[in-house]
Amino acid sequence: MTANQQGAAAGRKARLLICDDEAVARRSAARALGAAAYDFVECAAGGECVECLSRPRHGIDLVLLDLRMPGMDGMTALAHVVALPAPPPVVVVTADASLRSAIAAVKAGAADYLSKPYEIDELRFVVERTLETARLRRENRVLAEEVRRLAGDRLLLGESPAMRELADAIERVAPAAASVLILGESGTGKELVARRLHALSPRAGAPFVPVNCAAIPEALAESELFGHVRGAFTGADRDRQGKLRQADGGTLFLDEIGDMALAAQAKLLRVLQEGVVEPLGGGRPVPVDVRVLAATHRDLKSAAAAGAFREDLLFRLRVVELRLPPLRERGGDLLLLARHFLRPGLSLAAETERLLAAYAWPGNVRELANAVERASLFCRDGIVRPGDLPADVRGAAGAAAAAESAGGLAVGWEPGDDFQTAKARVVDRFERAMLTAALVEHRGNLSRVAERLGLHRQSLQRKLHELAIAPDLFR
Repeated sequence: MTANQQGAAAGRKARLLICDDEAVARRSAARALGAAAYDFVECAAGGECVECLSRPRHGIDLVLLDLRMPGMDGMTALAHVVALPAPPPVVVVTADASLRSAIAAVKAGAADYLSKPYEIDELRFVVERTLETARLRRENRVLAEEVRRLAGDRLLLGESPAMRELADAIERVAPAAASVLILGESGTGKELVARRLHALSPRAGAPFVPVNCAAIPEALAESELFGHVRGAFTGADRDRQGKLRQADGGTLFLDEIGDMALAAQAKLLRVLQEGVVEPLGGGRPVPVDVRVLAATHRDLKSAAAAGAFREDLLFRLRVVELRLPPLRERGGDLLLLARHFLRPGLSLAAETERLLAAYAWPGNVRELANAVERASLFCRDGIVRPGDLPADVRGAAGAAAAAESAGGLAVGWEPGDDFQTAKARVVDRFERAMLTAALVEHRGNLSRVAERLGLHRQSLQRKLHELAIAPDLFR
């Protein structure tokens, strides 16, 4: 975004404070930058600069500060400026050929520097780049605040229609005692849904006990869940409560329930029916009061039909069924989440946002969180650029963009799809990628997006509604 674009977006031109004891130098800088692009305030001393910036609503977007001035010099003025609450970025101007003073100023908090004599193009470039960096950081702070406001004490972030519907369902279901089956692809946040259900329930003060059924060896599944008495099997040298008794009065979350052994399924069904746990090895039955929440990425109906999962247990578990949408179906939530996962003080370049939006995210939110964390580590100047992203994200997103620009479509169907299903899947992914990229490019401005894509505004709005993409999240 150029300075003119930034000023238009903000409803005014950027306002620059030029501080130099030489009037000719101030006028030359203002003339080079242009009154059409910027508004200017001039001062001749460091003390005047600090006084101007100390006034409420000074409206200064950038300071061009000469270091060598009588009275309060530039370095002293810089120290006062950076100590102000929410100071504007400062570009220092130095006549030191060795650049020692410039380096010292940057270490003291200056955003950038210019060495006298400078070229007009260099001045314009440094000012525009500094304003753009400041805009991105300011936008990141605003978005982070918005994320906190929207999330409140929720563990799940998202303002897409699908996530709003899920959040509403969670609030309705949480106070009840009914079992809930949470469905969704790996990495979508099924445990977060379970924790939210627990936090909003009357059991919130009691234990929340998660169990990953896929990580428990079949031979140990019953002992892990139901407990055992001493001597029940080789190595059982003491009694063990088991997860169900640990969760007594609270919530037991059975993640990847589709991987539970059939023998353990039968005993779990009895617990759900009778409210009693029988430890392995003949211990006396123990009554328990537990709400069971289960989650899976598998199709349990098909598993039950194939005899791999007990149908009666399925009926018990899915008194209520909640489905988590994959990240690719959550529209603008992707960028909302990406900004949330960024380390404090960092922001995303526009091209990075386009790449993130073009990638399919098969690992969903978990993969996005890992990718942003990796990019945050490799970021050098406070702005996450495409080169900071993992190679697979860059490569896949770049291939999708290349296919789109060539007028073709990347393969988007999955093994086992029939022709109509494959066609629908490819078209859906293409539409999502193209609409999301255009929304990122034009920051959610529907009129510009419609013009860019050659669509009527009403048709664009209808398509966004069909795909559950919220344009407000791109602004």
